[in-house]
Amino acid sequence: MDKSGNFCFFIHMLESMHHTISQKVAEIFDLYTELHDIRISLFSPDGKLIYPDAVGRPNCRHCTMLRETLGLDSKCRELDHEMMGAALERREMVTYTCHAGMMEAVAPLFVENELVGFVMPGQFRSKAAPATSPYSRQWKREQGNYALQSEYESTPVFPEEKIEILLSMFRLLMEFIISNQLIHHKDYDLIQPVIERMQGSPEKGLSLETAARLVGRSPSTVSRLFKKVTGLSFKPYQVNHRLELAADQLKARPNCPVAEIALAIGYEDALYFSRAFRKKFNCSPSEYRTL
Repeated sequence: MDKSGNFCFFIHMLESMHHTISQKVAEIFDLYTELHDIRISLFSPDGKLIYPDAVGRPNCRHCTMLRETLGLDSKCRELDHEMMGAALERREMVTYTCHAGMMEAVAPLFVENELVGFVMPGQFRSKAAPATSPYSRQWKREQGNYALQSEYESTPVFPEEKIEILLSMFRLLMEFIISNQLIHHKDYDLIQPVIERMQGSPEKGLSLETAARLVGRSPSTVSRLFKKVTGLSFKPYQVNHRLELAADQLKARPNCPVAEIALAIGYEDALYFSRAFRKKFNCSPSEYRTL
């Protein structure tokens, strides 16, 4: 299966879980793999492999030999599920060394506070890992050669400090993917034009009725979708976006008058803006600049 077919399968699986994904996510995963030789896998909430396809981007040869020839597939799967459970309980990435000496990491993937699945970068070795595969003797005894050890030695090896950087970069990539709505609830597509209008022209007030006409839905439907997808109703979402933008501008433009920043995001009354800002951030706009 080529990459396009791989990606179509990826989309199909996510849509069955009521989420869609931008092609950029698959591109990010593939680029990360090409750059670091670290395979990134995505699993459904129940632990089923979604991406990549085993043919298009298989496991490392060492792991494949263990799973298929030595019959350790169930042991590998059990460990994967155990670590997914640990990551879900902590709600953060968990790094571990598997029974075959390979380092892996797994992180739960949440979208709008809903578990979409798990993402797992692997398999690679730390320089501190043993030089010999834990299963090299068994392989030699059963297969009569050193092929497993040879594949073990060919897996990527990184010093501890490099591993920390690689995983930190991966965390940032996942934060980027989520914050930019590259994986989102399917209903997000229905209100995306409204969100883009709010973000592109924050100074222009957008009524619920206008938003409804923009997407060809009733005002009640738009209001319901905003609450469902973003966790906020229509008006609170718009207010929150404006105030978050104002907070960024207050820091980025320390010499700009507060009234000018207020006007730029749609508040003609600077006093009203200050009251709204204080309600959200528990301080005045001027005080916020000093924090």
